[in-house]
Amino acid sequence: MSSNDTPFVSNDEIARVLFHVASLLSIFGENRFRVRAYRRAALGVLLLPRPLAEYVFEGSKLPIPGVGQRLSNHLRELVNTGHFGVYDELLEDLGEPLTSLLTVPGVGPKTAIRLMRELKIDSIQALAAAARDGQIRSLRGFGLRSEARLGHEAEHLLEIQAA
Repeated sequence: MSSNDTPFVSNDEIARVLFHVASLLSIFGENRFRVRAYRRAALGVLLLPRPLAEYVFEGSKLPIPGVGQRLSNHLRELVNTGHFGVYDELLEDLGEPLTSLLTVPGVGPKTAIRLMRELKIDSIQALAAAARDGQIRSLRGFGLRSEARLGHEAEHLLEIQAA
């Protein structure tokens, strides 16, 4: 299979998925060594000199220290299909609205859960409205800049969905 037949997944996107998986596994109380393995893999992907997809397309061994065969197979799946089975299963277990909120750049699992619990945000539209109304900055650890960034990202996603 050539890179022309496959959706290109950037190293940043791969690392984002791996970090999300690590956070979700941590939230679910999974083994800390498994959580750490996903975080190390994410950092390893970010530090690669070339896109991970190039190594996969060449059929090379993935040059990420500490990545076992199972995680390596999952990474190949992500590069080849654009899907990561472990992540997809975790998102399916969580359901909506968490899954929608995780599509917003800058919103990870912990942030999404806080937004849902503390501000009752249950959609991207509600996130955009909360940012416009200045509600997000009321959360500990959020300020004007982070509120503006989340609002901008949510509005951008809504524009894309409307198009």
